[in-house]
Amino acid sequence: MKAEQAKPAVYRILIVDDDAAIRDLLSELLQAPNRSIEARDTPRAALEFLQHNPVDLAFLDLIMPGMNGNELAKKVKELYPRTHIVICTGHLTDASVTEAHAIPVDHLMEKPLDLGELLELADTYSKE
Repeated sequence: MKAEQAKPAVYRILIVDDDAAIRDLLSELLQAPNRSIEARDTPRAALEFLQHNPVDLAFLDLIMPGMNGNELAKKVKELYPRTHIVICTGHLTDASVTEAHAIPVDHLMEKPLDLGELLELADTYSKE
């Protein structure tokens, strides 16, 4: 009798950015057969999604209306402590770095994003 081969688990990625072009670019770039990609335009929409949907990796913009990426990261970690968080920002300051490390955020990326680094991060975290 042959052993049943388990299907590889789907790796769930959430992208939260108020810039539609960035959301679309990241969504397209991160597409892969073993990945499920969700994108939201506000932290509030992301939190509504997260109430019923765990994610493995979240790419969060730092500066968004209503709540910044570090605040959202903290809420994501409260819901799902094992979720990897990557903050993407064009406004990196010492204060935002200090706050990100206190959450803890897994990685900070400056915009314009290095797409090769972004893909490498997604691949690395999905293998953990």
